[in-house]
Amino acid sequence: MIFSVTSSMPAQAADPYAAIKAELIAQFALGPGSLQGPQHWQRVEETAVRLAQLGGGDAEVARWFGLFHDAARHSEGADPLHGHRAVRLVDHDRTRLGLTDTQLKLLQWACEHHASGQTTDEPTVGACWDADRLDLPRVGLQPQARYLSTVAGRAQALRLFPTAAGGLGSPG
Repeated sequence: MIFSVTSSMPAQAADPYAAIKAELIAQFALGPGSLQGPQHWQRVEETAVRLAQLGGGDAEVARWFGLFHDAARHSEGADPLHGHRAVRLVDHDRTRLGLTDTQLKLLQWACEHHASGQTTDEPTVGACWDADRLDLPRVGLQPQARYLSTVAGRAQALRLFPTAAGGLGSPG
């Protein structure tokens, strides 16, 4: 006699990250080799998660920020509305992200304002913005400590770029 074993446990939903990442790469207007593209997103994600963990921020929000923040860019240069467009992408995928309303609002705020030059005391948003700004060397700019929100972000900038304490660097 052959027995069939079934489980009454509901199937665990797969992590949607890989699927969303593939979709964002496919729709990205500047292409995969862009300075603002997937390689940059990955570096920002890794740094944002680390900074969030070091500073008491939300690593899950930081992870999603890395993926979404520049995914709606239309230009390698000035693109003042790309943060707003990133929020629309987040809104489109909001039910797939597994975030609470509070986390979603943090992600939206971080995406919307990441290129504003502001700093913040909010640890999650600060980790996100710092991660993006710490990747400015990809476009020939040096991060400046005064544009960084977190202690760990400022320390990394000063360690990697000893002149980061001064100068006229752009916020990103």
